[in-house]
Amino acid sequence: MGDRFDRLGGRHANVEALLRRPGIGHNNGPIFDMSWEAWVWRRAAAKAWKTPSPEIAKMRVRRAERLGITYKELTSVLMDSGTNLGVAVLPLSLAARVRRGSKGEIIVEPRNSVAALVGKFGGRLFLLGDIDAVPALSEAERADFLALVNRAFDGKVETVGWGHDGKALRSMLKANAVPHQEAFLVGAGMAHRVLGETAGLPLVKDIDGWFGTPG
Repeated sequence: MGDRFDRLGGRHANVEALLRRPGIGHNNGPIFDMSWEAWVWRRAAAKAWKTPSPEIAKMRVRRAERLGITYKELTSVLMDSGTNLGVAVLPLSLAARVRRGSKGEIIVEPRNSVAALVGKFGGRLFLLGDIDAVPALSEAERADFLALVNRAFDGKVETVGWGHDGKALRSMLKANAVPHQEAFLVGAGMAHRVLGETAGLPLVKDIDGWFGTPG
């Protein structure tokens, strides 16, 4: 018993945090804030999420279904930015394998599961091609690449951008007159999530959940 104080004095900082956790019955939610600012925020949030008219709700549901996202995701972006999502950006490396054939020609092999999802998509589809994931392309090959991709994806791709970071993604959107608030990234894993967040996109949709496909 005599050394208890010394042992507790040398405990890790994380132990202190654990000891300060709320007790049984607490739902780990935020502290109840009675300030004016908190009241205004709660009032605005309730107003924003108020059930819309049946016509507007149906329109949002249809749009969400065409894009392969949920009603809540669509509405969250609308409430946050005041814009409707309409453009999906899909990394080329996730959508297809690009290689050269025996005669040096460019071959695009769509990934079957992704091609099926693209076939359901009813918005504008952009591909972002990581230049490290495809064979070195000449200017002529790059100019013809969109047509080549569209033969593999039934003409669903509107444009192809080149790069691997948020700046390249934003440049592609700007070149096509698309505000970044209207686009979302379909990706897989943390790297794509970081890519979307770096580009300032309002939503990154995991491809395992696109069109409600199971993960």
